[in-house]
Amino acid sequence: MYIDTHAHIHQHDPSETDGIISRAVAAGVGAIITAGTTVEDSRIAVDMAEKYPQVFAGVGVHPTDLQHSLTREDLAALSELAKSPEVMVMSEIGIDHQDRSPNEEWQAESFHSQIGIARAHSLPVVFHIREQGDDYDARSARDATLSILKESNAGELGGTAHYFQGRWDFAKELLDLGFHISFAKTLLRISDLTETAEKTPDDRILIETDAYPQIFKKNRDKWTEPRDIPLVANKLASLRGVSVDTIQQLATENTLRMLGDRGEQVRSALAALESQMPQ
Repeated sequence: MYIDTHAHIHQHDPSETDGIISRAVAAGVGAIITAGTTVEDSRIAVDMAEKYPQVFAGVGVHPTDLQHSLTREDLAALSELAKSPEVMVMSEIGIDHQDRSPNEEWQAESFHSQIGIARAHSLPVVFHIREQGDDYDARSARDATLSILKESNAGELGGTAHYFQGRWDFAKELLDLGFHISFAKTLLRISDLTETAEKTPDDRILIETDAYPQIFKKNRDKWTEPRDIPLVANKLASLRGVSVDTIQQLATENTLRMLGDRGEQVRSALAALESQMPQ
């Protein structure tokens, strides 16, 4: 089965959770990693993961949610949450230099310190990076991300550039540091991603939806959900000239390998679901 390696389904109204998960399972998505974006949001993600066997958590503070550089208390709270066996990754953390984004110094300090938490708990780092086009903000965010990943030796922990939208030259730099590249539905519409989709090695491909409540879409049926993972897999298969089954197997095994020992819990959840499927 598929794994949605990055979503935010815990941010939906709780009344929607059962439906989102059942639709995902029906589409062949047997595990979902839902990532926190603040300390409190991370706590909600962990709570959901403790209630649903198909859901696992990421903890972290998103760069655009920073109101200051993370305090000692913030970091202690995140570190405590990271102890949960339901937590698979340090996420969502990273760099974002768009207009009106928080202070760049806060972002850099907080990214560094959260990588430190990931190291303390042997968690892969799943990071946000705004890198699309050649404008100044994209280049500065890219340079800052690479600098911090190198300074912190984050590649030793493994992880992925989530919701990747950059060009192949940037993907290659991240791959060289030891990270995966995670593809989402943007692959269906951004032609600049084609080269990256074609050239990323088999053992570095991940897939995700980044699903969250898309209230800007008036038609609820059109909101992205984990059930949309097969759309990404089909596009990848077409671009790489392989079967969808091949993409499914590669992406799932890559995810489990990235998660290390913690991934055994995800593997068990997938196996339990597969055993219930009609032969």
